Amino acid sequence: MTMKKVILIFLFLAASVNSTYAQGEEGKLDSSVVWSDTKDAFRLLFEGSYQQFTTVNNLYHAAWGVPLNWYAFEHDERIQSRYGGTEIANIVDNVGDLGVIFNFPVLHAGFYYYGKKTGNNHHVQFAKEYFAAMYLALAESGLLSYIDIHERPITTDNSFWEEEFRGKSSWPSGHVIPYMTLFFKTLQFYGPKWAAVPLVLTVFSSMQRIQDQKHWFSDITGSLLLSAWASEGVRKAAGYDKNHPFYKWVFEHDAQIGFLRFKGALGPRVSWRF
Repeated sequence: MTMKKVILIFLFLAASVNSTYAQGEEGKLDSSVVWSDTKDAFRLLFEGSYQQFTTVNNLYHAAWGVPLNWYAFEHDERIQSRYGGTEIANIVDNVGDLGVIFNFPVLHAGFYYYGKKTGNNHHVQFAKEYFAAMYLALAESGLLSYIDIHERPITTDNSFWEEEFRGKSSWPSGHVIPYMTLFFKTLQFYGPKWAAVPLVLTVFSSMQRIQDQKHWFSDITGSLLLSAWASEGVRKAAGYDKNHPFYKWVFEHDAQIGFLRFKGALGPRVSWRF
């Protein structure tokens, strides 16, 4: 998919969302309410930026994220030599390119409007938290890219989006974050059944970035951990109590981390109650 096609698709989606605001009087939104909700979404972004370091759940994400990233850095060269430059399936290529579109708040605006129109605050809250988590993770990805980790596997033929909004380091990937944060927020609000859709999009987008030699495997795993942390930080900042039962069963429980002493030796203690 060429950049021209990507821009045309974005303009079409933006026009579609904008047209929903141009309906009759009963379909319009109060501008003061929209402004208030917009400010709340940015509040969640700001508070989530530091709340992600205080929520216990992110220690669980670190438990799988740190070893996964360690493994990825160790095997970047092998994975890139095996899959980099291979033929990309059309659906994988299209999903990867559409990651640029998902960087814009089109889906967020659609969920927000639908939630307001139907009086469903659950959809509205999802839109605000997804907005905050995605842009928090994107901002962190952009900042981290200025740390000299490693360049892209191939440094030529990069698009405007790949050059102008980040440093020279390809770690972590910002391209896949819209899909990854969508997965975590969908899991939180709508459960594993619906979360399977953005999970597949995440896998396809990740495959495209590696096959197209734009990113290393560690760039993908870094974004996965970053998205999980941002999502949990925003969730804690929001304090929303109507999350999906599966998510509550896994993540919302009494957890404690401390130390224990056994026969004169100290050790870590982790306990939780479902």
